Amino acid sequence: MASKDSNGLVISLSVFVLLTVGLGVAWYMTWSHSTDLARDLAAAKKGEDGANTAVKQLNTDLTSLKAVVGRPEPEVDDIVNNTKVEIAKRYGDGTPVPDTLEGAVISIATARDSEKANSKESKDQLNTKIAELQNAVVSHQNSMKSLQDQVAAKEAELLEREKTHGEQLKQREDQIDELKTQLTTTQTEFSDFREVKEREVATLKDEISLQRDTLKKLRAAKFSLENLNFERPAGRLTFIDQHNLTAFVDIGSRDKLRVGTTFSVYSQNNSGVGLPQSDTDLKGKIVITEILGPALAKADIVDPKLGEPMAVGDPIYSPVFSPGRAMEIAVVGGLDFDGNPGSDREEFRRMVSANGASIVLEVNDEAKILGRDGEEVTDADISTLISSNTRFVLVGDLGDEDTQDTIQRELNNKIRIIKVRMEQAATDNGVYVLSLSRFLDYIGYSRKALAWSPTKPFPATLPNGSKSTSVNATFGNRQSSAAISGAVGGRAKRPLPSTGSTSALYKNTNSPE
Repeated sequence: MASKDSNGLVISLSVFVLLTVGLGVAWYMTWSHSTDLARDLAAAKKGEDGANTAVKQLNTDLTSLKAVVGRPEPEVDDIVNNTKVEIAKRYGDGTPVPDTLEGAVISIATARDSEKANSKESKDQLNTKIAELQNAVVSHQNSMKSLQDQVAAKEAELLEREKTHGEQLKQREDQIDELKTQLTTTQTEFSDFREVKEREVATLKDEISLQRDTLKKLRAAKFSLENLNFERPAGRLTFIDQHNLTAFVDIGSRDKLRVGTTFSVYSQNNSGVGLPQSDTDLKGKIVITEILGPALAKADIVDPKLGEPMAVGDPIYSPVFSPGRAMEIAVVGGLDFDGNPGSDREEFRRMVSANGASIVLEVNDEAKILGRDGEEVTDADISTLISSNTRFVLVGDLGDEDTQDTIQRELNNKIRIIKVRMEQAATDNGVYVLSLSRFLDYIGYSRKALAWSPTKPFPATLPNGSKSTSVNATFGNRQSSAAISGAVGGRAKRPLPSTGSTSALYKNTNSPE
């Protein structure tokens, strides 16, 4: 409202100034024209005076001419000549002098009448101009009077508006002062409130820092005690076919189980899963080959433990499988685990994906940090990508710190720096940090054996008996002709399907009853 009143006042003042300037210009032009007319009138009067003087002169000349007629010279020629001389003296305009006195008189009379007529015409014109000027002055005075009345009305209106605007401005100023007082009070209250809250925040930060340190210590103690113990089984065996080395489990499509997922099978009365002392309770591994229903899947038995066959009800465990949701892992360092030259990074990704897990953060061989979809991210994203949803941070080969290859040494150092930050993020979020080899053991990975050691299971099946007598000879019966114990003699056969009970011959005497 104050802005509109201010605009109206400015417009009114502008109109007043324009009217004043216009009236001033009009008055000046009228005054200038009146001055010109007065000057013309004076010139006309002066001309009239001159004409009257000329008329008088002509009359005098006429009298002189009359006197000339009665000149005292005795000779007519003298009178005429002297008269002509006198007439010639009084002509003075260079025109020829008439030869006769009558002609001279007529010429003088004609000139006088012409001059008189011209004087009258000039006088009439002058009177007409004077009348016009007087009418113009009257019209101008009327216009000036009208403009003065309008200016007076506008001035009165402006005064009234200025008075109203002043009152409104005073109200606005009072309101502004009141708002300023309220603002000052609010700012003071906010400042006091902020100081209190800042002290509270500082106290909370100190408490959070203390609790975080305590939590880290508790997590470290927990990891040390548990040594990565997976307490909850992913499922259980529901049927065993020892002859075909297949099994069925009670998890399936509703648990988002995928073909290729590997599980470790433990005895039902195991002493803990994932612990070093629990290796005696490990019966072998299974690999899911077919999803048969919401809670049913088929699996192949891998590396069964001799002397302790799998049984219905045995629990199955996997560090990267949780029913109903996908596990997340992060990995840093080189990935070479199959014994063949070159990186096994693609094989690792395939294996993790086959087990239903996903890689949320990966540091490749060029020390680049990659996100969930393979996009390159920065160090600042590590604390975001490694969260409480992440299950493991896996540490692969970090390279040789003393390598002579300066470029590779710089990459190795950079990978180590990133690894420290990832471990810190893992500690903050309660995430397990594992070596790559240990993780591969947990998911049931079997390294492709390139050479056999007597301390390890032989990776192939050879026929019994003697060597072949020649190249490409038929196998036949290769059983040894020497005396062989019946316990080990004969062809090896697959174990029969388990009925759920274990013979005393194969019972694990170390297991608690």
